[in-house]
Amino acid sequence: RQQTIVFGRSGNNNAQYWETAMNDHDHCSVTIKPKHHQSASLLLSAFILSSMLVQTTNSLRVAVLGSGIAGSTAARTLADHGVKVTVFEAGYGMGGRTSTRVMKRDGTRQYQFDHGAQYIGRPETEAFRECLEGWKSDGWVAEWSGKFATVKDTKVVFEDEDKDRWVGYPRMNFICESLLNHENIGVTLQTRAEASHNGNNGWDLRHGKTKGNLGTFDWLISSDRNSGANHRKDLSSADVEKFTTGVRDIQSVKSLTAMVLFEEPLDINVDGVKFTGTNARFGSLGWVARDTSKPGRERNDGEECWVLQSHPDAAKELLKGKHEIDEIRQMAKDVLVGDFLKAIPHLGTGNDVVPPPIVTSIGHRWGAAFPIPSQEFIDMESQIIASKQFVAAGDYFGKLSGRIEGAYLSGRSAANEIIRLHDKTK
Repeated sequence: RQQTIVFGRSGNNNAQYWETAMNDHDHCSVTIKPKHHQSASLLLSAFILSSMLVQTTNSLRVAVLGSGIAGSTAARTLADHGVKVTVFEAGYGMGGRTSTRVMKRDGTRQYQFDHGAQYIGRPETEAFRECLEGWKSDGWVAEWSGKFATVKDTKVVFEDEDKDRWVGYPRMNFICESLLNHENIGVTLQTRAEASHNGNNGWDLRHGKTKGNLGTFDWLISSDRNSGANHRKDLSSADVEKFTTGVRDIQSVKSLTAMVLFEEPLDINVDGVKFTGTNARFGSLGWVARDTSKPGRERNDGEECWVLQSHPDAAKELLKGKHEIDEIRQMAKDVLVGDFLKAIPHLGTGNDVVPPPIVTSIGHRWGAAFPIPSQEFIDMESQIIASKQFVAAGDYFGKLSGRIEGAYLSGRSAANEIIRLHDKTK
C-alpha cells in the first residue's frame, strides 16, 4: 500500500506541494517535490509532519495466537482500524474449531469435512445478528436447509419447523480465511509461538521449535486457551499469571470425530441427526451429518462425505486411560464408524438398508474444544491485563460460551479494549 500526503497552499499558478510515499514497514521514504522555490524551514516542517503521520499509522503492532473465530475477529477488527496484526497458527490451516479437513485421493479428487463446528444457529445478540447479516451479504456463509432429526430413546423425531442453520461457504473455515484476508494482517501457519514480555511495554515472540525470532509487538492477544496450559510453553515466560492461573481451571467436554467417505449416497432421508446418548442401539453417537448436503460441498461423482461426532458421555468413557494421540484417532474412527453402520438401518427405510462400501475414513480428537467455564469467565467477554499489554479471548468467555457467537463477541471485545486504551493514550 502506498499513501500520498500533500502539503502546501493553493492560489493562482504558484501552488506548492510535497509528496510523501509511505510504505507498510516501520520506516518511510520521503520525496519532496517543490513546484516552486520554498524555504528550508518549510521543507523541514513538512518532513516532521509526515514523520508524525507515519508514526500514527504504524505505531501499533499486535500479535494474535490462534486463527479461530475469536482470534480472526480480533485481528480483523484491529486491522480495520489501521493496526498491523500478525496471526500465528499452529495448525495447517485457519479456522480453529471451524476448521475444514481436506483430503485428496488419486492425486486429483478432493474431499472436505467440517469436522468441528457444524453450523451457526440463530443469533442471540444484536451485535452478532448484524455480523451474520454481513457475512451473508459478503457470501461467506450460506443457509443449510437440509432435513434434520433427533433420536429420543429409539424414536427418530423429525423437525416439523425450519431452524436457522448457517455454514461457511464453500467450507466452514472460509469465514476465518475471509476475516484474515486484509492488507493489515499477516498469517503464519504451522507455527506455535512462544511469547515473553520484554520489559519495554512490548512482546518478543520466537518459534516454539526453531527458537527463531518472530518479531516484536506492542500487544499480545491469546485466543487459544491452551496457550496457558501447563503442558505448553506459549506463555510460560509471559508473566501473565492472572490469566494462566484461571484458565488452567477450565474443564472441557471431550469429543471424538470420524470423517467417512462412502462410495455411494446412503439410503436415509436425513442430513443431520442428534442423539441423546441414552440408547445402546446408537452406541457412542452424539451427532452425524451428511456433509455433502451443505451448500458448496455438493459432489458430482456419486460419493458422499459424512461427519460423525461422539456423545460427551461416551467420549469421556472411551478416553479413560488413553493418552497416545494415534491410538485415540484410530479408536475414534473404529468406534464411531462401527456404531454408525449399526445405526443406519434404524435411521433409514428399514432393517434391510445395506450401507455402501467405505472408500476411506479418519479419526480425530478435540481435546479442549467445548469449554466448561467458571462464573469468572462467564461474567466477562475478554480478559485484559493492561499493565502487560495482553488480552485473552475465546469461546470460553461470556454467556454464550462454546458457540461461534460467543467466540465472535469475545474477539471483538479484545480488539476494542486495545483500541480504547490506544486512543486514550494518543
